[in-house]
Amino acid sequence: MEGMSPQAAHLADASNRLGFHLLSHLAGQEVGDNLFISSFSIATALAMVYNGAEGKTQEALARLLRVEGLSLPEVNQGYSELAALLGEIDPGIRLDVANSVWVREGTGLAADFVRRIRESYAGEVTRLDFSDPGAAGVINDWVAGKTNGKIKELVTPGLIRLAIVVLINAIYFKGIWTAPFDEAETREGTFTLPDGSRKQVPMMHRTGRYDYYEDEAFQAIRLPYGSGRASMYIFLPKPDRSLASFRELLTPENWQAWMGGFSKTRVELGLPRFRIEYGAELLPTLTGLAGPEMAGPDFLGMGGGELVITNVIHKTFVEVNEEGTEAAAATAVLMGRSGVILPLQMVVDRPFFCAIRDDETGLVLFMGFVVDPKPAGA
Repeated sequence: MEGMSPQAAHLADASNRLGFHLLSHLAGQEVGDNLFISSFSIATALAMVYNGAEGKTQEALARLLRVEGLSLPEVNQGYSELAALLGEIDPGIRLDVANSVWVREGTGLAADFVRRIRESYAGEVTRLDFSDPGAAGVINDWVAGKTNGKIKELVTPGLIRLAIVVLINAIYFKGIWTAPFDEAETREGTFTLPDGSRKQVPMMHRTGRYDYYEDEAFQAIRLPYGSGRASMYIFLPKPDRSLASFRELLTPENWQAWMGGFSKTRVELGLPRFRIEYGAELLPTLTGLAGPEMAGPDFLGMGGGELVITNVIHKTFVEVNEEGTEAAAATAVLMGRSGVILPLQMVVDRPFFCAIRDDETGLVLFMGFVVDPKPAGA
C-alpha cells in the first residue's frame, strides 16, 4: 500500500505467514472439521505480550511473530499503524479492533509496559479479582461488546482462577457485498463432504464479472465488499483434488503469487450460505512452532513477578449470506505463575478454503477451511 511504512508492511506479511502456518498445523489436528482463524487477532495479542518479554522468551516470540529485524518501538508503531489503516478500510464496512489487559488485584505491572499498551494498542488496562466467580463474566461481557455479541464466552471462571494477567484482542467485521446475491436465486443445492456423502444446503447464485483465477489444482474467485478495498477469496479444489492436497499448496509464497494472477472474467457462481463458530487452545501449537521458550518465564519486562503463558484461547465466528459477511474473533493470552462469452461455472459444492483480505494493505484478517457448511440461521 502506498504510504504504508516498511514496518507495517512487514507486520502485515508476518501476520499472514503466521496464519498460514497455524492453519496448516491445526488442520492436521482437526481433519474433517471446519476451521476458521484470525491470525491478525492472534498476532496482535502476542505482540502485546512481546512488550513484556526478555531473553530467550523474547527471542522465541520474535521468531513466531517474525519481528527479529525490528526494534520494539518499530513493532509497536507498525501494529498501531495497521490498526489505524483498518479503521479507514471502507465507509461501507464496519471493522473494529480492540485490545485490553486484565490484571489480578494486588498485582503491579511495569509502568513502561502499561504505557506502551495504552499508546500503541489503545489497550484498556483493568484490575479484576480473578478469584471472583463473576470475573470471567466481566471479561466476556467486554469481548461480547467488542464483537457485536458474536464471541460470548472466551474465558471461564476455572480458566482465569489462577491467572495473573489476561491480554485480549477482539476483532469485529461486517461487510456488504459490492454485488449482493439475490435471495430469490437461492435454492437447495448438493454439497459433497470429504467422505463422499452429500447434503442439501442453501446455495446462493449470481452471474457477473469477477476477479477470477484458475490453474490445474483449483478455481478461485474474489468477492469484494463495499467499494472494493476488502474482499473474500474462495479457493475451490478441482473435483479430482482434495482440500488436503490444496493445504499443501497454501504457502505464503504461493499466496502472494496467486494474488497477482486474478483477472476479470464472467462467472456463474454458486456459493453456499454458511455459518461457522470455531474455538481452539493454541498454546501447544504455538510452542510447537516457536519453541517452549515463548511461553516464558522471561516476562520480567511486564512486571507482576515471574509469569508464564498458561493458555492462548482463540474463538471465531463467520456468517456468509446473500447480503455479505459478518465475522468476529477474539484471542486471550492467559498468564500465570510458572460477444457474449458463456460464463465459466464455479459451484462451491465441496470443501473449500476462504479468506477475508484487506486488498490495500494485503493483510489477511480471517482465513479458514469450510468442510461442512452450516447454513446461516441454522
